[in-house]
Amino acid sequence: MQPISRVSSMLGTNIEMMKKTGLLFVLLLLTVTAGAQQTLVDHLEREVSGKGVIKVDRDARLDSLIGTTMNYQAGTLVKATGYRIQVYAGNNTRHAKEQAQETEKFIRMNYPQLPVYTLFKSPRWLCTVGDFLYYEEAYEVMRKLKRETPYKGLIILRNQEINVYL
Repeated sequence: MQPISRVSSMLGTNIEMMKKTGLLFVLLLLTVTAGAQQTLVDHLEREVSGKGVIKVDRDARLDSLIGTTMNYQAGTLVKATGYRIQVYAGNNTRHAKEQAQETEKFIRMNYPQLPVYTLFKSPRWLCTVGDFLYYEEAYEVMRKLKRETPYKGLIILRNQEINVYL
């Protein structure tokens, strides 16, 4: 009976040794992974032989923000610079104001998903649509509006203050 107990004690010792080795391996892996994490700026500034060196000049306060996320609630309104489509532009007469409002009503009725803005920007009445971050988005909607509406003189306005809902 002695050989069986000796085998079971050897198996027990091997299992314990395997557990310790596995634990050591996991700890080593976590240490290497934690040391390897770096910010984007650190990654850009690293030296690579045979290639140029990138130096990012930044305020030290920026380092505290890198890697953090902002917690916005769903539906939060943020102002950004983007693109809008000008559907109507008239002069400063009462008739131009009525035309701008008719254009707004038409777009709201037929394209409820598009935000419409009618405003007087001296010396003319404007009706613009959309809040686009990218030119390509504005261009696609402009092409669709040209095909499907009577308004053919549409243009994309750049550098507009737009509303973005997160």
